[in-house]
Amino acid sequence: MESGLDRFVEAQNPVCDRVMSELAEGRKRSHWMWFVFPQLAGLGRSPTARHFALS
Repeated sequence: MESGLDRFVEAQNPVCDRVMSELAEGRKRSHWMWFVFPQLAGLGRSPTARHFALS
């Protein structure tokens, strides 16, 4: 598992405006939860959740 924060920055950059818009609207419509609000390591089971897990 990558320990740096680069994986978050790279994932967030292309969708940042969309995320902010969805949060302002109060309705999530796209897939960004893993890298905007990551889980602790061991909680998520999908490969994406594991990739963005915090240890």
